[in-house]
Amino acid sequence: MQILVTGATGNIGKGIVPLLHQEGHRLILSDLGLLPESLQPFAERYHQIDIQSAFGLDRAAEGCDLILHLPAWHGIHWQQKTEIDFWNLNVNGTFFAFQAARANGIKKVVFLSSQAWHGHYDKYGFTKRVGEELCEYHKNQNGISYVSVRPADLTPWSSWAKHYGPRLLYGGVDRGDVLQCILKSVEHLGKTDALEGFPVDALRPNAYTDDQIENWESDPLGVCESIFPGFRDLIEKYGLDISRKPAVMSTLLGADTVGYVPQTHFGTFLKELQAKDEAMGLDEVLKLVCDYRN
Repeated sequence: MQILVTGATGNIGKGIVPLLHQEGHRLILSDLGLLPESLQPFAERYHQIDIQSAFGLDRAAEGCDLILHLPAWHGIHWQQKTEIDFWNLNVNGTFFAFQAARANGIKKVVFLSSQAWHGHYDKYGFTKRVGEELCEYHKNQNGISYVSVRPADLTPWSSWAKHYGPRLLYGGVDRGDVLQCILKSVEHLGKTDALEGFPVDALRPNAYTDDQIENWESDPLGVCESIFPGFRDLIEKYGLDISRKPAVMSTLLGADTVGYVPQTHFGTFLKELQAKDEAMGLDEVLKLVCDYRN
């Protein structure tokens, strides 16, 4: 397919563009700033566009089969951005993306939503709720199929060991799993001509049940050891804060439809931590910083 990727230079864009190119898709990229050198080999064309006004977006979408719409302010921008900022980018930007789809006869859109959709009366979640309503509106009024991908927290982490790892217990998701969910959603729409629209939860897999973690808070290390045996000493060595009771993901809505199977959870993190600890040692592991911060 020929795909227009809006917000191509953001965190998700930088990750998904090479994967889409690897699958043989022809990519038209757009974003507000200049195209980074790292993405230049993957772009057939690049359009420098402010999605909030969308001047030039119709032209960027010419000849495309699908729009992958990524740009948004997120929860991490809560203190820096106003309600107007969130509305202009998250809502107006989505509105203009669908207008570009209509203008070019594009019948397939993958929309980056968020689990914040559930908190729909705050200034971030509300805009994602409106964004998904725009998806549904255009399905019903204009025959545009869509998948809205709802990732959990994958914001850049301050420490791989102390932040990224424990976050997988408390609702966080690995960025690689989210990228695979988006890729699967694109592939799904590319294979069907049926009119459809639905959300997909881009969450981590469950590595335990509610029964297994029932007494977690009374003995976090002991309960954790019963689920992930052999890692108690490692958790203590790195001072990982696992005191709060973990979350169990209640659903993976839409995952079966697109074939999304997440791979990373706290247990897989512990195995990787053990390997890094043996190869690098504690001090070097604690220096590991997020590789998608910028």
